[in-house]
Amino acid sequence: MKNIRIFLSQLLALSALASCNLDQFPDDAIDTTHAMESVSDCENFRTGLYAGMKYCFTGIYVYAPELQTDLYHAVLNFGNFQGAFYSYSVLANEGACNNAWFGLYNYIANANFLIEGTRKLLDRGTLSEADAALVRRYYGEACYIRAHMYYLLVQFFCEDYEPATAGDVYGVPVVTVYAPTPDASKYPSRGSLAKTYAQIVADLTEAETYVTAPGQPNSIFVTADVVAALQARVALSMHDYSTAFNKAKGLIDSGRYPLESDRTAYAEAWLRDNLCETLWQPVMTGPDDTGNSFPYFINNATGREGEDNPQYVPEDWALKLYDKTNDIRYDAYFSERELRMPVTGRLTLLVKYPGNPQLYTQTTNYVNQPKVFRISEMYLIAAEAAANRQGQESIASYYLNELKSKRIAGWYERDYSGQALVKEIRDERVRELFGEGQRLFDLKRWHIGFQRSAGQNPALMQPGANYVSCMRPADDPFFLWPIPTDEVQANPQIEQNPAYTIK
Repeated sequence: MKNIRIFLSQLLALSALASCNLDQFPDDAIDTTHAMESVSDCENFRTGLYAGMKYCFTGIYVYAPELQTDLYHAVLNFGNFQGAFYSYSVLANEGACNNAWFGLYNYIANANFLIEGTRKLLDRGTLSEADAALVRRYYGEACYIRAHMYYLLVQFFCEDYEPATAGDVYGVPVVTVYAPTPDASKYPSRGSLAKTYAQIVADLTEAETYVTAPGQPNSIFVTADVVAALQARVALSMHDYSTAFNKAKGLIDSGRYPLESDRTAYAEAWLRDNLCETLWQPVMTGPDDTGNSFPYFINNATGREGEDNPQYVPEDWALKLYDKTNDIRYDAYFSERELRMPVTGRLTLLVKYPGNPQLYTQTTNYVNQPKVFRISEMYLIAAEAAANRQGQESIASYYLNELKSKRIAGWYERDYSGQALVKEIRDERVRELFGEGQRLFDLKRWHIGFQRSAGQNPALMQPGANYVSCMRPADDPFFLWPIPTDEVQANPQIEQNPAYTIK
């Protein structure tokens, strides 16, 4: 058991491995042949695997891609905090991109370890039926986590999935077994995007078979509902609208995750991380067990009123999408405040991640537990999927109205169709998912670019062509993050994304 813990802690801590040793064991760890000797071994390793999930869905994994879009402006003299993403000056050695690449592959390596261990334990045929059922569940959960990590990788590093061309564009290296080798000719290549998605879909099919635990709000583990939610999101990304719609509808129809309609309760739930709409919320247990923070949107080091020091504020066009009086989301997500540094003036700040008081002792650390899936997203997926299916505009309009009726007091049903329907679905995704890391991936899926607006107060915004007035075209190659330089140099089979290739 001690050796398993050593292996786990060291493997999770690795953040700068090239593909040549993505699956290499630490020197003081036992190998997979002997690591999984009991159900208890599997359970302990599974616990450690889950412990890493709070990092994958918080902090820079969420806000870095959003800073690349038209949702934020940097305030004057913002200190260039994460400015490479905001100003489109990311280089191939960008630290955040490196951490995402190697970090996600480390979680994949852990999932591979658990998958292999559970298979070997089951193959022995010595477990009781009750123990075998537990091990099969752990196997299914590991398949799910591997699928989700690969999905994040393709979102960050790959083009949009188009069925007609997915076999001709790059995916990411698919690693499913431990096979370390000093032979560079055997290092994994990127393969096609179709191949990567095929692995994601296959893993989710396995997870669907073996993860049968019913869902409940704020589950800390992967449940059958969580599997279905990722299947819906993946299917939408693949433009598989039938699957996306059916999976989203099934979750909505379950009734297990009612939409919140009370303004005060909604804001309080974001603060306390107890939103009844959340399907999966990786747990943080206290100030000594937290994930990544969201420090750049309020950044008040003292906690005193008037000493907010934001580096980024929401764009005015997005704020204008909300009915400030009647939309319960507005007060939960935004707050108009008087600023004294680094600018002086009145601006509306993003306050969606104020910091859960249970996760800090005195001054907030701007850490909240990640709400990986919320039922509201399933309404949006159902609406977008239906809108893309012939003859189902009325169904798309229905799901859009259902969500709006819970979010906007006094909402009356409207019939949307054609381009008005498309626009409203896209606008509603901004209203509902602002600050949750979805916007860049939406722009890729819709094949549209953007033009940043003048800003809430142009005099307080950082000027410049790649700042306040940034414009990016549809399918901008810089919407893809660079493959880390360390990876490209170590692995002769890896191709860099075109925007970062030195010609």
